[in-house]
Amino acid sequence: MNSLGAYTRNRILLSLFIIFAVSVFAFLIVHLMPGDPVRAVLGIEADEAAVQKMREELNLDKPFLTQYWLWMKGIFKGNFGRSLTLNTDVGELIGRRLPVTLSLTIPALIIAAIFGIIIGVICATNRGSIADQLLTVLVTIANGVPIFWIGIMMIYLFGVLLGWLPLMGYASPFESFVEYLRKAAMPVSILAIRPMAEIARQVRTNMLEVINQDYIRTARAYGLSERKVKYKYALKNALIPIVTLLALQARDVAGGSVLAEQVFSIAGMGQLIMISVLNRDFPVIQAIVLVITVIVVFVNLLLDISYGWLDPRIRMTARKVIN
Repeated sequence: MNSLGAYTRNRILLSLFIIFAVSVFAFLIVHLMPGDPVRAVLGIEADEAAVQKMREELNLDKPFLTQYWLWMKGIFKGNFGRSLTLNTDVGELIGRRLPVTLSLTIPALIIAAIFGIIIGVICATNRGSIADQLLTVLVTIANGVPIFWIGIMMIYLFGVLLGWLPLMGYASPFESFVEYLRKAAMPVSILAIRPMAEIARQVRTNMLEVINQDYIRTARAYGLSERKVKYKYALKNALIPIVTLLALQARDVAGGSVLAEQVFSIAGMGQLIMISVLNRDFPVIQAIVLVITVIVVFVNLLLDISYGWLDPRIRMTARKVIN
C-alpha cells in the first residue's frame, strides 16, 4: 500500500474511533443528567405506573450495555427514537432541521474561505500599505467581537434602520431562492465573519513566511515574473496549512449556528438543541450530538486526506510508519 493510501486508511480508522467515543458520550448524557429524566418529563407528581411504563419504553430499566446496544442498533436502522416533549420521531425532526442549518453553515464556510484567502493575500503582497493596515485592523476587530452583538447590530442597521432585509425567519432556497438570499444574508454573514478573519490572518502570516523562503528567491533569480512567483509558488504552499484551519472553522461555524438561529428565529439544528436542552429531551440531544459529530468528523476526514495529498511530508511520514 502506498504512503497516501496508508495515511488515508489511518485517518478513516481514527475517524471511526472518534465517532464511537462520541456515541458513548452522547449515550451517557441521560445518565449524567441530574435527577430522573422520566420524572422531569412526566412531572414529580406523575403516577408510578406511568413512570415505569416510560422507563420500559425507553429501555431505561435494562443494564447500561444493553441500553447502548439497543440504541446503536436502532440508529443503524434509522430509528433515533421519539422526542419526549414534541412526541415526534427524532429522525424526522433532524431531517427537517438539518437542511436548514446546512444551508446557512456551508455558504458561510465557503464565503469565509474565499474572502479570507483574498484578504490575506492582499495584506501579504502589500505589506505595510494602507490597505494592509486597514484590513489587519478590521480582521482583528472581527476576531474579537461576539457573534450575537454583530447579529444585533446587523438587525438594527439592515433590518430596522434601512429596512433592506427581513428581521428574522427563513426561506428554503428550493422554494424561493430570492427570498432565501434575503433572509439568509444576515445569519450567513455573521457565521462567516469570524472564520473569514481567522483565515485571512493565517494566510497573511503564511504568505509572508513563504515569500522569504530560498526557493522563492531562486524563482525570482530565474527571471520569473513577480505575479507568477507570488500566486503560483508562494500562494500554493501558503495555503497548505489553511486546509487544517478550515477543519477547525467548520466546527466553529457549526457551533456558531446555535447563536445565529436563536438571534434570527430560524428553526434549525441550533434552535432544536436549545429547546431540547431546556426541556431535557435526551433522545433528541443524543441524536443531535451524534449527527453533528459525524458531519464534523467527515469534514475533518476529507480535509485531512486533501492535506496529505497536498503536502508530500505527510506521505513521507506515513511511509516511515509503514516501514
